[in-house]
This record gives sequence, structure tokens and C-alpha cells, in this order.
Amino acid sequence: MAKNNLHKLNTIISWLIVAMAIANVAWLVWQRKNWNEIVFRGLQYVAMLLIMYLPHMLKSRFRIEVPWLLSVFIVIFCFSSLILGDGLDLYGRISWWDKLLHAESGFLLSMIALWLIHVIMAENDKYIYFNKWFLCLFLVMFSLGLGAFWEILEYSYDSLMGTNSQQFMATTTSSIITPDDEPLCGHVALRDSMQDLMLDFAGAFLVAVYGFIRHDKLIERYKLLSRENPNDSISK
Repeated sequence: MAKNNLHKLNTIISWLIVAMAIANVAWLVWQRKNWNEIVFRGLQYVAMLLIMYLPHMLKSRFRIEVPWLLSVFIVIFCFSSLILGDGLDLYGRISWWDKLLHAESGFLLSMIALWLIHVIMAENDKYIYFNKWFLCLFLVMFSLGLGAFWEILEYSYDSLMGTNSQQFMATTTSSIITPDDEPLCGHVALRDSMQDLMLDFAGAFLVAVYGFIRHDKLIERYKLLSRENPNDSISK
């Protein structure tokens, strides 16, 4: 039932994204915006559609099934970031939108890490998950590592495309900048990246605390499932 509902949700959101993409790009053309901005906005919608169907590709190609609830969280996060944040420019209209999503990303990345540990443990009979201290460290470092890698991607993209993904401009928080915008200077120019990483850490820390508290019960569940269904994966 949950998988059927997820499929319906993906279908509805897919058509919504297509409709929003057509309307948004048409509006930008009508407003005679520059083509860099039009292409940038359009790519956000394309990226969102690809991310939505990533779980299906993982299942069909690698036989890895992403839990439906995790898929919903990923879709909500990507929709908030790519469609609302960049496509509809909430990054520029709401100053705290970027910070909210970075806090969510730390939480989400740690949940993905927790799921990956389940997959590794169930498929390859690894027992790294049995040490709760290692579990907490792994969740936090996984989130911070990908968060730092994302900052590198943002810096590279800003350098190549002249965008404001790292929000180093003093006059706007939008991803698209104009020749009239002025950059931040000195120590304050590092503020966005450092705050993003700290928010990633905060979200990861919450998941690590959850994993630490629930560790023993999850291990007992894994042992029980392993005895009853030795060929099944706990990730399914």
C-alpha cells in the first residue's frame, strides 16, 4: 500500500513539476530575462525529475530498494531546494530558506547513511553497525563529508557560471546575480559556507543521538529478522 501511494505521489509531483517548469520558463521569457537565468531555472526542474526516479533506477539496475519513507523525504527536500529554492527563487525571496534546507540536509544525509549501513550489514553480513559509538561517528562524518563536498561543488559552479550558490553577495541571497550586486568582503564572506556546515552537523547530530538511543532495539530487530528470513534484507 505504501509503495502504491509513493508511486501515485511521484506521478502527481512529476506532472506538477512539468507544469511548473513550462509556466516558469515561459514567464521568464515573457519578462525578457537573460538566457543564463532561463537555462539555470530550467535545469532545476530537469534535475528534480531525475532525482525522483533515482530509487527506481537503483532497484532495477542494482537491486537496491530505497525505503519508501526515505524516498518521500528525499523528494520533499529536493522539491524544496531545486523547485522552490532555485526554480521559484525562494532563496532570493526568503533569506533563511537556504539555512533551513541545510539543517534538513544534515538530517537527511545521516538517515541515508543509516540506511546504507543496513544495506551493507544485511547484504554482506558486516557487523560494523553493532558498535554504537562507531555508528554515531559514521553518521556525523558521512553528513559532514558530503556537506563539505557539496560546498566544493557550489564554489566550482559559482566560479564557472557566475552564480551565487554560496551566497557570497551582500546585496542578494538569490542564486542568480546581476552586475549591480556587490560581494561580501573579508571574514564575513566565509559565513555562508561555515554556517551551512554547522547546520549539517546539527542535523547529523540529532540522527546520531537517535541511532545511539535506538541502537540496542534495532540490533535485536536485525537479529530476529536474520533468523526468520536469512535471505531478506533489512533495508526492504
